[in-house]
Amino acid sequence: MKRWHTVRICPIDSVLFRDGRPFGVELGAQAAFSLPIPTPGTLAGFLRTLVGNLKGTDWEAVRNGYSEERVKGPLMQLDEAFVLPAPADAVVFKDGKVCLLRPYDLPQGHGCNLPYYDCQLKPLMLTCDDERAKPEGGYDFWDWHTLQRWLLDEPVEQVRKISAPPVERRMHVGINDVTLTSEESLLYTVEYRSYEQWDKEHRASGNPPQQWRIVAQVETDLQSVEGIGGLGGERRLAYVEPYSQWLECPDTLKSAFEQAHYVRMYLATPAIFTNGWLPGWLQKQPHDGAHALLGTPPCLSDGTLQLKLVAAAVPRRQVISGWSLKKEGPKPVRWCVPAGAVYFFEVVEGDPTLLAECCWLETVSDGAERNGNPLNGNRNREAGYGLALWGVWKPNVGGAS
Repeated sequence: MKRWHTVRICPIDSVLFRDGRPFGVELGAQAAFSLPIPTPGTLAGFLRTLVGNLKGTDWEAVRNGYSEERVKGPLMQLDEAFVLPAPADAVVFKDGKVCLLRPYDLPQGHGCNLPYYDCQLKPLMLTCDDERAKPEGGYDFWDWHTLQRWLLDEPVEQVRKISAPPVERRMHVGINDVTLTSEESLLYTVEYRSYEQWDKEHRASGNPPQQWRIVAQVETDLQSVEGIGGLGGERRLAYVEPYSQWLECPDTLKSAFEQAHYVRMYLATPAIFTNGWLPGWLQKQPHDGAHALLGTPPCLSDGTLQLKLVAAAVPRRQVISGWSLKKEGPKPVRWCVPAGAVYFFEVVEGDPTLLAECCWLETVSDGAERNGNPLNGNRNREAGYGLALWGVWKPNVGGAS
């Protein structure tokens, strides 16, 4: 019988998670760039391969018919503490000062060219006095304690600076397969991510380096998931160990949902939607004498909760591709909504406490009924694309009515 296993992945060496940019011998493409953390598809492939190896799977025999396990992740850890991508509805300035982005009612007679503006969507406004200041870089992740307060819409005056795993660049030379010597003028660069991070304070104090780890869940009938496998590009070695911690919905958030009329959806992992930035489960429908984008998250397919989209804070799209062993060729490029994106909703009908009970860290990506390609089915969901955390927000902050 299958059950969910929580595991922690510990890279042994620097890792490579290629982004979607071309990499080859062509001019301008002679550098491989790495994402800071693996995509859900990369992580799912790694864990499914490990599970298959533990079962003694004959990969050649099942190449076109392997039953793939469901995977949730990645969730990142830094020094044993969970950290998550910075929420897109926050702007961090000097010394970690945080300002909100909140839906804003434009004055009478004003308008904008936002997509679906005729569906009562609102622009976002910065709700502090630092509108002319330049945002600070390097606040790529937030610790779990701070993000909990953010999801509760409690004041967060300052955040800790947590940058992405540091970059480690290495220069390589092409090798001639016949002479086994270097190819003339064929130099290329590969960018890795170091999951052991030394800084001046650690070196001066003699403390061990900061450690980045990946936490995930995999559904399998094995008694335990543990071992060593090849992770990401160049199959860099990583150790997988059983783990006991997972991000459960805090009781404070469960209580906040009981009286909530406005909720937020925060993407902990990149999501894939049929309509680009817009989830396919939101449809344009008549509402209160106008049109609105209404729908129910996939985790509540019975329609017991109906949400209306009010606004969205979505960073620049993320490119995801890969290599298909079935077709022996590159996978088609897919555009993802990056982790950290935030969607603002109004509860139109139903009990929002269901978001904590049924939708916490469940996927909100479009599946077989929305992706327009029956061959893909629910593969994006089963790989962990679009894992969502839920929070609340106050519409009177930032000028929203």
